[in-house]
Amino acid sequence: MYNYNREVQQVMKKFILYAVAILLILPASTINVYSEEEPVVEKTPPVENSSIYTKGYPKKIPEFLKSQFFCGYCHILTYPKVIKEAHNSWMTSKHKDVPCVDCHYPPGRLDVAIPEHDKIPRDEETATGKKTDMEYMKSELEVLSRLTTILNMDEPVIRKKPRIDDNSCTIKCHLKSGKGKEGEFWTKKIKFVEVEREDKSIRVISYIHKTHFDKTKSVEGQEIHCQTCHQHETKDKHFEVSRKKCFLCHFKNAELNKGRAKCSLCHEIPTKPLQRQKVEGAPEKEGEKTINHKSIEADGVKCASCHGHMIRGKGEVVQQMCLDCHDNEEAITKEASNKKLMHEKHVADQNASCFDCHAPIEHNKKADYIDTARLQCQTCHPDHHKYQRLLLEGAQRPGVPSIPALMAAVNTNCTACHIEEKIINGEKVANGTGKACAACHTPKHEGMVEEWKSSTASAAKEAKEIEKDAEAAIEAAKATATPEQIEEANKMMENGRGNLNIVEYGGGVHNKKYSVTLIDAAMTSFEDAIDLLAEEEEEGVEVDCECSDGKLDCADEDAKAEAKTYECACDDEDYVVCQGDE
Repeated sequence: MYNYNREVQQVMKKFILYAVAILLILPASTINVYSEEEPVVEKTPPVENSSIYTKGYPKKIPEFLKSQFFCGYCHILTYPKVIKEAHNSWMTSKHKDVPCVDCHYPPGRLDVAIPEHDKIPRDEETATGKKTDMEYMKSELEVLSRLTTILNMDEPVIRKKPRIDDNSCTIKCHLKSGKGKEGEFWTKKIKFVEVEREDKSIRVISYIHKTHFDKTKSVEGQEIHCQTCHQHETKDKHFEVSRKKCFLCHFKNAELNKGRAKCSLCHEIPTKPLQRQKVEGAPEKEGEKTINHKSIEADGVKCASCHGHMIRGKGEVVQQMCLDCHDNEEAITKEASNKKLMHEKHVADQNASCFDCHAPIEHNKKADYIDTARLQCQTCHPDHHKYQRLLLEGAQRPGVPSIPALMAAVNTNCTACHIEEKIINGEKVANGTGKACAACHTPKHEGMVEEWKSSTASAAKEAKEIEKDAEAAIEAAKATATPEQIEEANKMMENGRGNLNIVEYGGGVHNKKYSVTLIDAAMTSFEDAIDLLAEEEEEGVEVDCECSDGKLDCADEDAKAEAKTYECACDDEDYVVCQGDE
């Protein structure tokens, strides 16, 4: 019977013996599998500088340089699947006559001779053909050598995607000079996309390269490269500029139709009338107005009135996606919010594409234009729970320390206390009740809510009375106080009202201790305003004069002299006003 296992064992023994012998004599990386004594394939055609990558090649590209196997022989981690897919998309692209190395090797390295490339078989069939034991062993050592070389490169991680140097694009093919046919692409408007509208008209979106390389317009830490936009994203195209790349840069943290999100940067603003009954270019009838995009913009109508549904998403950074490339979660996520550092390491250094980190932003007409506004309450309505949140957070304010609500330590939210259903204006709402307090604490805590409401309401009422006194003091002091003093008093009033409003509109019961502190601070602000103006009044000049029919009437000559010294005069309301200081 044929003993297959024994033969395998014999081959393995030979393999191990040969491997040990060779490793003792020579490093694996110096082994030339296809030496001149054992020619397996034809030698590389003679080329200038002995490099297969130089300009010395004839214009017709050697077929082996077009072979995906030529690259895959060393890129063993991505061959055959990834490299074959990339090769297929390259063969159908505009760059099919450009060798891989013209783009994937920086121009400064194209003339560097790499002897190891002479060892690479010119096709896959030659490399995988039948071999003797010695040839097989040498092949495996060659693979090991290549893998060792990759793992010992001077980069912290194995590169998962190619890095294309900008000079590979701009030195020979796409010049940045702006001159000549080759340089036009840098300054010329290029048709990025052409779309047929519903009315069969054509919409063209243009693109200018030079504008996008303006460093003053880059996001902090970014450095735009050709490959930032031109990437191999799908199997069908070798590299492409996806629209979602445009959307992320133009719309993230930008207001609709403002700055880099301005519609006219990409779109030609239509002049066609928006009324269906109107004909473009037709004269306007008396009493009628043609409405188009330009007239709407001139009238100050917000673009979101009609186009608010066309931009959806915020391009958030999903920290969990960091772990797709990195292992040390704690160290990586610690710096995840450092925008400058993240862009330097991933965009400027070309280590990742935008969507390795960011969620996409959608820009199209597919969303429901009514629901977009209807479901975003703040489009029309204010945040009705703004003040409740401020109370629960208990944030530091002028004259008030930070005092978070007692339940903040255990992350108790609104639904813990608002457990009672009520119908208000036909809508079901969750009402707060003391029963929620008793459910967690003790029955006696049920009355705590009403007690807190009563005490904070009483204190707030007292503060409102002092506020009225302060308002009256400011009004009375306008005739004697300086504008600077009135302004300072008004600032005190503004601070006081801000603190008092939080309690009044937010319901002091949401944070009793913080509410009492806010009320005390408000009272202090109002009283400080009164004291400021009272001091001014006490320091004012008093003369024994009064106004009669708008003229100054003083009791005697001494009073007249005093009035003259302090520049006293009658104002419009027949009050004596003196400009000098005592």
